[in-house]
Amino acid sequence: MLDVEVRQVVTQVQQGQDSLREELVKQYLPFILKVTSQSCKRFVRLGEDDEVSVALIAFDEALSKYDCTQNTSFFSFAESVIRRRIIDYFRKKGRENREIPWSAVNLDEDGQETTFQLDKLTWDKARDIHFEKEITELRRDEIIEYQTELKHYGISLQDLVEISPKHQDARKSAYEIASIINDSEKFRSHLQKTKTLPLKELESEVRISRKTLERQRKYIIALTIILIGKFYFLDEYLEGLKG
Repeated sequence: MLDVEVRQVVTQVQQGQDSLREELVKQYLPFILKVTSQSCKRFVRLGEDDEVSVALIAFDEALSKYDCTQNTSFFSFAESVIRRRIIDYFRKKGRENREIPWSAVNLDEDGQETTFQLDKLTWDKARDIHFEKEITELRRDEIIEYQTELKHYGISLQDLVEISPKHQDARKSAYEIASIINDSEKFRSHLQKTKTLPLKELESEVRISRKTLERQRKYIIALTIILIGKFYFLDEYLEGLKG
């Protein structure tokens, strides 16, 4: 099914046709399993791995929240939602495991409480390393994906280091412009097709000069890419720029 056809079906789902919702989940189960496996860095199975249940709920969430008026791929959006929810699951799982008292698990075969303080420390360390490794790998993959997207616009990570505004007000102003572009289908489409900012049109929408727009061009584009791509970890950076 072409993405435009999927958009039409998703519109029907959002209008209340729940039978189509179930059909889409079944039809795209291979897609859901593939994204889940990639996110977990291992093969997963339906009915055996909790991560698959998380992904199925996330796909259903994507069906409900996808903006059918935007000229963006539903599958890219769904993949982003699935990855986000799996990351949330990893984090929640890590917190819950840290909150479980060791006395709840350090019983012998007869149910008698035993004392293994050294083992507890070893367990805690191993567990924390495991979850930190999961998050680190997901973060690394996202940076690689972001770096690849930047290249389409002739921007490198090194460029961002060099051109990032030194003042917080300037960074916030750039974020506001990126948000305007992301919220406008016309501006967003111009950026994605031409790989350039719609400078002339933006002049009438923002409070900064054309010269400043041109000087911050790469930085504004880089922020807009984060907003369009729904990068989970990089979104944390944007939190500090929101008013």
